[in-house]
Amino acid sequence: MGIGLFPPPAPCRCNGTGAVPWGREGGAAVKITILTENTVSRRGLLAEHGLSVLVETGARRLLFDTGQSGVFVRNAGKLGVGLEGLDGIVLSHGHYDHTGGLPELPAGPDCPVFLREKALEDKWCLDKAGQARCIGIPWREERKSCRMAGTLTFTAEKEEIFPDIYVLGDISPTVPEEAMADNPFRIRRDGRFVPDRMEDEQLLILRTARGLAVFAGCAHAGILSCMEKVRTSFPGETCCFLLAGMHLRGCGEERVNAVIEGLKRYEISCLVPLHCTGTLAAARMKIAFGRSCLMAEAGKSFHIPEEE
Repeated sequence: MGIGLFPPPAPCRCNGTGAVPWGREGGAAVKITILTENTVSRRGLLAEHGLSVLVETGARRLLFDTGQSGVFVRNAGKLGVGLEGLDGIVLSHGHYDHTGGLPELPAGPDCPVFLREKALEDKWCLDKAGQARCIGIPWREERKSCRMAGTLTFTAEKEEIFPDIYVLGDISPTVPEEAMADNPFRIRRDGRFVPDRMEDEQLLILRTARGLAVFAGCAHAGILSCMEKVRTSFPGETCCFLLAGMHLRGCGEERVNAVIEGLKRYEISCLVPLHCTGTLAAARMKIAFGRSCLMAEAGKSFHIPEEE
């Protein structure tokens, strides 16, 4: 049985073109195109460690993350997808593999770039030997002196950036099964490293005719904690679609199984694990959720019509 927030899942069908009957926003179909991802299966496209997703509704065209380089722009060109005239860009958090490509985007100066202010902090990661490497936004220091796409727009905990389109932040780890034994992420302040609690992370959420569509870049607090945040922030609403990097690469079987069992409680109709979810965890989810779980590499697109 579900926990009461989400309805029983409808069959999630995907034909050879990647079309997925599912939901709408603004009275029209939603189209989702993966521009950058860790994997690729189409000739002429490139992959990189990163994520960039184009979300198109009947009223808005939004870019969710920009990967670490201009790969997303190149792939968009190969796919015949124009990136001019975007209504907005949402950056999920301040790591290079989600933000580094922004200077390559041919967006006008009036295009808002939605991010949490803390995404601009000096972010690092410690390896197992204790060596630190910078993983923050590459253009953080140069943003005031170099040409940048769009205008940085800092967001609040929950903000409706367009009608029925939200960003949701302040996500804390609330699910014990997702607790990290060792947090490798750091912020450099005044010449010393302090733990990075990833307070800059935010979700993109669309309210559609069939429920909420949730997009997560990496879900550092844990994907179940993210879903709990959605549940409490949108009381009484249902969630049908989840596309997420889940930061499960390299995690043990016990943690992955706990996440799978936790996701089952939400009865999500269509689940798309990608990027930092990791190959093994994504494969386990495919086995557990069957046709309701879709694999998404660079170049894949999903058409989500408004009707059943």
